[in-house]
Amino acid sequence: MHTPSPRSLLALSLLSAGLLACDSDPPAPSEVRSRLTDDLGHVLRESAAAGEGTAAALPGSASFAMLEKALGQSASTSPSFRIASDLAQRFGRGSAARHGLAPVDPPADGLDTDAIIAQLNTTIFTDANHVGDGVYQVPSELACETTDFDPNGNEITTIDPDCVTQYDKVQLRIRVEENGDELSFAIQLGAGHDEPLSFALSHTSIAITLDLDGTEAAIEALASAFGEQAPNARLAGRVTGRLEVLGTAHARTSLTVDRAIAVAVAEAGIDLDGADAFRFTTGAGNVAQAELDAVAETASFSVDLQATTVHVPGVDGFDLDLPGASITATGANGQPIALTNISLGDRTTTLTKNGALAMSIDLNPSDGRAFAATISGDATTGTETLTVTPKLDARIALDHAALGDTAPVYDVTRVLLTGGLRGSDASDQIEVLGGGFAITTNPATYGFAATAGQCVSSTEELDPTTSSYYTQWTVGTCL
Repeated sequence: MHTPSPRSLLALSLLSAGLLACDSDPPAPSEVRSRLTDDLGHVLRESAAAGEGTAAALPGSASFAMLEKALGQSASTSPSFRIASDLAQRFGRGSAARHGLAPVDPPADGLDTDAIIAQLNTTIFTDANHVGDGVYQVPSELACETTDFDPNGNEITTIDPDCVTQYDKVQLRIRVEENGDELSFAIQLGAGHDEPLSFALSHTSIAITLDLDGTEAAIEALASAFGEQAPNARLAGRVTGRLEVLGTAHARTSLTVDRAIAVAVAEAGIDLDGADAFRFTTGAGNVAQAELDAVAETASFSVDLQATTVHVPGVDGFDLDLPGASITATGANGQPIALTNISLGDRTTTLTKNGALAMSIDLNPSDGRAFAATISGDATTGTETLTVTPKLDARIALDHAALGDTAPVYDVTRVLLTGGLRGSDASDQIEVLGGGFAITTNPATYGFAATAGQCVSSTEELDPTTSSYYTQWTVGTCL
């Protein structure tokens, strides 16, 4: 079976590179290897230490679980939550996120920095692979090595000749040059040596840039080399991811859309601006940033997605108009987590199907379309508290005819929280603090309204008509 080395794949991804040319001579292969050992090693080790240190210092699960308990388990099956989940699966397949500020758990064996650097230095940036002017050919063995097993179960490693033939058409090379204190790498593809990806390395940072305009040119060149028709696609924009070391075990990551992104893809002969083409657009800006400081035991992250649109064709297709999405979170070991600027943009978020409005979401429409929250825990009592300012007011409108599905027992059409909530794993009750907590439903008889000092609990009930479960809330005295 065909099994490219994971280290090779990671090495190539780290070297996804094409920055501006400079007038100085390109570095010698020995200097490239030395810089990778010193600079890449420093960045990867300090970043790993920052992640491990803050993972141990900060909570891995915050009071979002309590809010889920308050909303009821069946909320995840309601159309609004189901559509949100579907969107996440469509555009973030394979990803997972933990609640709180702790980073995702690292692999069990951790990041083998030495192995990554050794792979780069011994298989790519060798004297033999250097073809001159800072350009290195990437050997076919990295992509075409295959592993089979003999009758006794012993591994037999060979090079797939068909893979080599196809690989040679790609003409994959890496161009290296110095730009000030940065070492820049450029992946070259095709006979025209197009450079859609760029990678810049200094002693304290790694930056990877994807130029979609260059990617489109590279795709067309490769299709021609393989004697195939280029995909019917239109790509524009540029995005950069950066990892920076700010100090000992102190790192920051960021994702920036440098130029607005516009992507359109369709079958051959289909109008890219028509109903049968997939389209995605999002504006330029600093999309996300996270900072981890293991020494100070602090962490922060922020998201600021600009106006984004998605058109998915087909029977189950839809149009999403997301005006924006933002949140900023800060936390420290033993301190509450502060969430600010929680927003979905400056207008209504909408989802349409076949031209009909199927769902709309408004977040705090009468309060600046944003709110803040604080999450805190009490280790002595085992309770967690969520407070919001000025309020959480989420309003959802659904049209099941437009969605093309069957209406559930009820829809949640509004979640209103003023003040806060307090709960614990030891109790199914959620206490309302200093304000009110209400969920409005359609039909209205399934909703509730609770005031400060009251507790809300929920159970799962079976609807005999539809044979589906729904959440039944109860408001009463706290036990």
